[in-house]
Amino acid sequence: MVMRMSIRSNFADVGARITELGRQGPYVAARALTLSLKDGQGAFKGEMETKLDRPTSYALNGTFVKGANKNNLEGRLWVKDNPFGKGTPADRFLLPHVFGGGRGHKGMERMLQGAGMMPQGWYAVPAAGAQLDGNGNMKRGQIRQMLSQLKVQRGAGHESRASGSTRSNRTIARQGVTYFALPEGNRGLPPGIYLKRRFGHGTAVRPVLVFVDQVQYQKLLEFFEVTTNTVTRRFPVHFAEGLAQVQAEVGLR
Repeated sequence: MVMRMSIRSNFADVGARITELGRQGPYVAARALTLSLKDGQGAFKGEMETKLDRPTSYALNGTFVKGANKNNLEGRLWVKDNPFGKGTPADRFLLPHVFGGGRGHKGMERMLQGAGMMPQGWYAVPAAGAQLDGNGNMKRGQIRQMLSQLKVQRGAGHESRASGSTRSNRTIARQGVTYFALPEGNRGLPPGIYLKRRFGHGTAVRPVLVFVDQVQYQKLLEFFEVTTNTVTRRFPVHFAEGLAQVQAEVGLR
């Protein structure tokens, strides 16, 4: 998802003024466009803060600006889509809020599906037994512990892999929690991941993740509207500032 702004396409009326400035013209225009795109980026960040429920800093910083330069008077603002960076690319969880509809699968979901513990193409939704952080997401420590016990992921800080060894059983017993998967559900329990917690006089079972065949989002974020309106409004301001600076410098010579 990319928002492109070009001097020729969006601000054609400034072409003559750029020519009047001579060699400084393209520089002033490129600087004004780049600053305006950064204003649009900030406006979309405010949109996320207002309309999303406790967005993480990772989500708030999920956009990127490629500024214009004197040789190319076009700039871009887009939602990060780099699949090789750390963490889930921002477009996978932000675009459903921009366009509505379903979201992409998270890494944890793909791992559970690959291990046969979750139906292919389904989604995992946090349930009563999930520990949530301040942003409403399942805590990473619990995810690591759960995947480790299920033998989906190596320990990574939780040496609790259910290998069946005496040491493994002691570790899990010390934690007091055992995780197990029900890919197809069982005895009235819907498909999902469950935890069994031991008490002095028995055990209790709670769902941690419930599997559903679809997740639908309604459109919440006005990406194109907010960013385009902001850039269009701010460009004349930044261009006028740059023009005044050039004129001042010429006057001092």
